[in-house]
Amino acid sequence: MANLAAMSKTRFEAFSDSVFAFAITLLVLGFAIPVAEDGQTHLSDGALAQTLLKMWPNGLAYVLSFAVIGIMWQNHHALFRLVARIDRKTVALNLLLLMFTVFIPFATQLLGAYKGTHSATFLYGALLTCCSTAYNLLLAHLCRAKAFRPEVTAATLHQTIVAYRVGWATYACAMLVSLVWPYASAILYALITIYYIIPRGVDSDLSTEA
Repeated sequence: MANLAAMSKTRFEAFSDSVFAFAITLLVLGFAIPVAEDGQTHLSDGALAQTLLKMWPNGLAYVLSFAVIGIMWQNHHALFRLVARIDRKTVALNLLLLMFTVFIPFATQLLGAYKGTHSATFLYGALLTCCSTAYNLLLAHLCRAKAFRPEVTAATLHQTIVAYRVGWATYACAMLVSLVWPYASAILYALITIYYIIPRGVDSDLSTEA
């Protein structure tokens, strides 16, 4: 039975990793090769340079979302390396998280194409808030189910819960701010990404290594 449980957790993590990898790869689809509008085969060198410079919003959105998905994957890895077992509810909540994650590339393309608009920044914030909600629900279930390895301390779990809740609150605030100041909300999205770069809780270097 122990081997079957280990295999189940391995497949669970492998599937999750593949979805994160697929989502982060899709981000590049937000860029398209510039084409001439006058029937010419290629743009001139100067026109190409101008067109590429105009794509800076897409570039910023790409960098932001690449960091967001990358940190989400890191948090997922840090969390589940300390989980001893998973159950059906864990799988269901994880699928909810992945469902929102694979939608990030679309929201990223929208954010780049419609920079500074209320709708694009609100959708982006709503999506990240949904991802954060799924993470918090997942963590809460794992804590209630006592699914963590015995050596994981209550202090480590408390730090993780606080970090996840800070992220959720910031994303929710940024989502609402986007209805008034879209650029301010974009700054908040970047700030919460920087916040998660610093290891906390299960993601801390002091956490037990698998």
